[in-house]
Amino acid sequence: MNRWENVQLTHENRLPPRAYFFAYHNIDQARSFSREASSHFLLLSGQWTFRYFDHPLEVPEAFPHQLMSDWSQIGVPSMWQLEGHGKLQYTDEGFPFPIDVPYVPSANPTGAYQRLFTLGESWDARQTRLKFDGVETYFEVYVNGHYVGFSKGSRLTAEFDISPYVHAGDNLLCVKVLQWADSTYVEDQDMWWTAGIFRDVYLVGRPLTHIDDFTIRTVFNDDYCDATLSCSVELANLTTQAENVTLEYRLFDGEQCLYQGTADSRVAQRQTLDFSVDVKQPKQWSAETPHLYHLVLTLKNAAGEVLEVVPQRVGFRDIQVRDGLMRINNQYVMLHGVNRHDNDHLKGRAVSMDRVEKDLILMKQHNINSVRTAHYPNDPRFYELCDIYGLFVMAETDVESHGFANVGDLSRITDDPAWEGVYVERIVRHVQAQKNHPSIVIWSLGNESGYGCNIRAMAKACKALDPTRLIHYEEDRDAEVVDIISTMYTRVPLMNEFGEYPHPKPRIICEYAHAMGNGPGGLNEYQNVFYRHDCLQGHYVWEWCDHGIQAQDDDGNTFYQYGGDFGDYPNNANFCLDGLIYSDQTPGPGLKEYKQVIAPVKVHAVDLARGELRVENKLWFSTLDDYTLRVEVKAEGELISSQALKISDLPPNSSRTVTIDLPKSDGRESWLNVYVSKDSATRYSEAHHPIAQYQFALAPRTLRTMPWLSDSATPLVIRDERLACTVSGHNFRMVFSRLSGKLASWQVNGEELIAEEGKMTFFKPMIDNHKQEYEGLWQPNHLQIMQEHLRDLRVERDGDSVCVISDTVIAPPVFDFGMRCSYRWRISPAGALSIELAGTPYGEYPHIIPCIGFSLGINESLNQVTYYGRGPGENYPDSQQANLIDVWRSNVGAMFEPYPFPQNNGNRQQVRWVALTNRDGHGLLAVAHQPIHFSAWPYSAEAIHAARHCNELVRSGHITLNLDHQLLGLGSNSWGSEVLDSWRVRFEAFRYGFTLLPASGNVASQAFHLTPSTAEREAE
Repeated sequence: MNRWENVQLTHENRLPPRAYFFAYHNIDQARSFSREASSHFLLLSGQWTFRYFDHPLEVPEAFPHQLMSDWSQIGVPSMWQLEGHGKLQYTDEGFPFPIDVPYVPSANPTGAYQRLFTLGESWDARQTRLKFDGVETYFEVYVNGHYVGFSKGSRLTAEFDISPYVHAGDNLLCVKVLQWADSTYVEDQDMWWTAGIFRDVYLVGRPLTHIDDFTIRTVFNDDYCDATLSCSVELANLTTQAENVTLEYRLFDGEQCLYQGTADSRVAQRQTLDFSVDVKQPKQWSAETPHLYHLVLTLKNAAGEVLEVVPQRVGFRDIQVRDGLMRINNQYVMLHGVNRHDNDHLKGRAVSMDRVEKDLILMKQHNINSVRTAHYPNDPRFYELCDIYGLFVMAETDVESHGFANVGDLSRITDDPAWEGVYVERIVRHVQAQKNHPSIVIWSLGNESGYGCNIRAMAKACKALDPTRLIHYEEDRDAEVVDIISTMYTRVPLMNEFGEYPHPKPRIICEYAHAMGNGPGGLNEYQNVFYRHDCLQGHYVWEWCDHGIQAQDDDGNTFYQYGGDFGDYPNNANFCLDGLIYSDQTPGPGLKEYKQVIAPVKVHAVDLARGELRVENKLWFSTLDDYTLRVEVKAEGELISSQALKISDLPPNSSRTVTIDLPKSDGRESWLNVYVSKDSATRYSEAHHPIAQYQFALAPRTLRTMPWLSDSATPLVIRDERLACTVSGHNFRMVFSRLSGKLASWQVNGEELIAEEGKMTFFKPMIDNHKQEYEGLWQPNHLQIMQEHLRDLRVERDGDSVCVISDTVIAPPVFDFGMRCSYRWRISPAGALSIELAGTPYGEYPHIIPCIGFSLGINESLNQVTYYGRGPGENYPDSQQANLIDVWRSNVGAMFEPYPFPQNNGNRQQVRWVALTNRDGHGLLAVAHQPIHFSAWPYSAEAIHAARHCNELVRSGHITLNLDHQLLGLGSNSWGSEVLDSWRVRFEAFRYGFTLLPASGNVASQAFHLTPSTAEREAE
C-alpha cells in the first residue's frame, strides 16, 4: 500500500509538535521577535528547481541524489497550479475524484522540488531542524540523497531533524509533493483544489542542550486583580552526558523588568522545569486592550555561558463559562467575527504576511473583534499578529470531510475508529503549536464532518492538553463534548427562539449572513436578536474574502475567475466569490454595513424634542473615555450646527442618557447626525478613526412646493400623427410613440435627453443572494423576459398642460398572469414632465418579485450625479445602516459597484430628488412625489444580467436610469437566510410618481423648490 494511502501512517520521522518560537543570542535580539535575527535561522523560501509530473512514478529515480539543472524554477511559497502547472478546480464540498476510502487517483499530480543551501561550520555542533509551515498535501523529504521522512496534514507545521544528513558547505534538499492522499478525505474545505509548498521553509540550528518546548498559563485570583504566570519548560540534551544548566526568566512590561528568577537543573535527555510568578495587578489582555508582556527565558551552561535566549509574548487572560455564559477576564463578551480563509488573488493559499497583516488591520478598522480560522490552522505568525492587534481567535484545526455529504454519509470516517489517530493527531499538533497565544480563546475541532467517536476523542485529547480554553464543534448538536453550542445559517426567528429558551451552554452562530455578491442583507435584524439575548454570544459572517483568481483578457481588462473558468468539472461556479472584501482586499459594501451594525458605541434617540439621546457602550472591557461624538444638525444638505460630546466614565456594557441643544426648525427637512470616532491613534488606525454614525429625523419639510415656472412659457402645441404624438413648448419637444405608448424623444434646446424609452419593470439583474428565488420562481415564470403590449393611448388637455395616458399589459409569455399598467405623462408649459405609474395584477402569481420600478435610457453625457437621499454608498432596504440621508455628489461610473460576478448594484434609497447632468451642469432632474429608489448604470439591465464576469460588460452607449418604487431586500439566500418578510416585494397593486424636468445651474436649489412638503406627500 502506498504511504499516501495508508491511514495508519500519518508521518515518518517527523518531530513531535511544540510551540512556535525561536532562540536568540541575547535579550535585546530576543525582544525584537524577528526570526531573521534569531540564532542560526536560515530561510529557504525563494526560487527552487521544479518539475511537475502527472504521476508520482514519473519522478526520476535520480531526483533525491542529483540536482536537475535542466528543470525550470518555481517560487516557494506558492501553489503550483497558480504558477502554470496542473489544473485548478473549485468545488464547495464534493471530492474531485471517486470516493474510495482511503484511495485517491493513481494519476496523482506530483511536484518535485530541489534547492541547494549552504551551511557554515558553526552548524556542525548544533541540531539542525528543517521546518515546513505548510505543504499540500503529502510530501517526502530527502537531504543529500538520504531519505528523511514524510508528513501529512497540509496546514500544520512539520519539523524534521536533519542533523545526520547535513554538513558544512553546500547541501541538496529535495521534496516530493503529491496533491492527493488519504488525508485529502479530511481536508475537503470550501476552496480551490491546489497543491504545493505554500508556506515558508526554513532551517533552525539549536544548541545540543536547548529549550525544546514550553507552556504558559495565566491564572487570576478570585477578584481578578492579581494573577499568577506559570511556565512549564521542557529542556532537551542531545549530548551523551548530563549537563548542569541554569534557566533564568524575566518578565518585562515595556522596558521595565518586573520580575526575574532562576531555576537549576541537571539535564540528561529530557527534563521539565516549572516556575511561576505572582504578578500584581497585571494589565489584562483583550481584543480591546491587547497589552502584551515579554517573558524572556535564558538558558546557561554550567560555566554561565548563554546557550540561547527564547522570548514569548504573554497576555494575562482567561476564559470561563459561568451560569451558562462565556466570560473573558470575568467579563461578559460577544464575539463579532468573520470566517477567514487563506487566499490571495494571485497566489491562492500562498498568502504573504503583508497581506495577512492587512486583513487584520481591515478587521480592526471595521469593528470586528474575532476571527475564525476557517477551516484550518493559519501560518504561525498569524496568531502573533492577532495577539498584537487584538482579535479573539476561534482556532480551527484541519479537519473537514464535507464531501461525504454527497453520498448521504457525512460521518463516514468521523465515526470510524480506524481514523481516530488521524483526527486526534491533528488537534494535538494544532494545540501544541499555538498554545501560548492569548488571542486564541476557543479551539475548534474542525468543520462539517458529521459527528462520531473521533470527535469525542479529539475533544478528550484537546482538554487533556489545554483545559483553559473552550472547545467548539458545530456538528456536536447536543453539546456532548463541546463547551459552546453552535449553529450555522440559523434564521432570525429561530435565533430569537434560541435566545428565549437558552441552552445551558453559551451559543455561537459560527457561520451566518452569507456575504456572496451584493449583500449580505438583514444584518441589523440579526444583531438586534443577538443583543436581546445574553446567551447568544457570538457570530461569524461567511466569509471574509472572495476567492477569485485575477486574470486579464485579450484587451487588458482585469477580471476574476472562479469555478468552471479553467475547464474544471464538476465545479461550484462563483460560489467562491462570497466575501466581505473583494479578492484584492478592497472592502465591499457588505463590510461597511457590518462595521456599522456591530459598532461598539450605539446612539439611540430618546426624546428629540427635549434633545435627549441614549449612548450605549457595547465595549466589553473599556470605557468610552477615548471616544468623541460629533453631533451635527443638517437641513437638506446644509450644516446648521455642530458640537463635540465626550462621554466619560461610562462602564462597559452600559448606557447613559445625555441632553444636547438643538436649533429650531426653519421649515426644511432636518436631520440629527452623530459621528463616533476614536480619539487616539492605534496600531491599526490614525487618530480620530471613525467608528460609527447615526441619523435621526428631526423635523419634516413644511415648506410648500414652488412650481417651476418660466416667464417665457408658451402654450403647448400637440402634433398628432399615425405613429407618434409630439408635444412642443418654448424650448423643448417631446415625442410619444403610438406603437409603445412611451416617451421616445425629449429634446431641450435641440439637445436630446432620451436614449431609450422608459418602461415599468418588475425584474432586476439577478444578484447572488436571490439565486434560489430566480431559479425556483422567477426564471420558471419568465419574469426576466416579461413582454409589454400597448392597449390604449389617449392625449388630453388639462388646463395649460397636456396629458398622455398609456394603458399597457406587462406579462410573461406562456402564462396567464401579469400586470395591467397605466402611464400618465403630464407635460407642463414650462417643460416639466410629471409621470404617474400604476398597476393592477391579474391571474395567479402569489410570490415575491425583485422590484416595482421604472427604467429610462438617457444621454450618456449626463454622468454627473447629485442626489438627496441615502448615501454615499449603495444601500438596500435590509442593508442601509452604514449610509445617511443627505445631499451627495458622485458620477455614474463611481456609483456602479463592480461585483466580480455582475449583478444588480448601486442602489440608493429614500431619494427625494436626483439630478444627472453633463460637466456643464445641464441635464435632467427627477423629483420624487414620494421617496424612491435610484440607481444609474453605464450598462443595460440585460447586459448586466447576461454577463458572468465584469470584463464581459459592454457599455450600452447610454445611461440606464432606474427610478424604483419598491426593491426587494438582499437577504443572504445564496447560502443563508432569505429576505425577511418586511423587506419583500410582492406582485401587488401599486401607484407612485415623480417629475422630470431639465436641470441647469444650481440643481439643488431647483430641486428643493420642487420637493413636496410632508403634508403634500401625505395628500399625494
